[in-house]
Amino acid sequence: MKKIIIALIITAFAGSLSAQSAVDKIFDKYAGQDGYTTVVINSFMFKFLSNIETNDPDYESFKKATQGINSIRILTQDGKGSKPFGKELLQILPRKEYEELMVVKESDEEVAFLVREEGGEIVEFLLIVSGNGDEDALIAITGIIDMESISKLSSGMDLPGMNNLEGLE
Repeated sequence: MKKIIIALIITAFAGSLSAQSAVDKIFDKYAGQDGYTTVVINSFMFKFLSNIETNDPDYESFKKATQGINSIRILTQDGKGSKPFGKELLQILPRKEYEELMVVKESDEEVAFLVREEGGEIVEFLLIVSGNGDEDALIAITGIIDMESISKLSSGMDLPGMNNLEGLE
């Protein structure tokens, strides 16, 4: 009986290790490839920056906005000739796990804002820019997310795609 229980635990653990989200698959597929740029900011960076003492009110807003964030990952296309990944992500993303905040459609581009909640808190935020050209982008923010703070944070970070976050509340 113990052997069966141990085998079940090992199987469940191994399955959870190999389970990869659709977002992770897209990052793994395109990161490091010619024509793509990846930026990954981990929680240690935010913890490190929060230890800096200053009287600047903008910096205090930045610290508040980032205190619950585990990571910010950004993937962008650099130019023509690289394969668009936005539509691919939208096709493989388990949409039932995400709430759609907003979708903005223009002639050849779609910008989707999605969130995933756990226990009444937003734990993942996705911004997906999908187009026909060379401007696909993905921003994935994980942690305990305050959308108003994220909107303020985006105006202070000069990173690809972050301008799409301004004005969220």
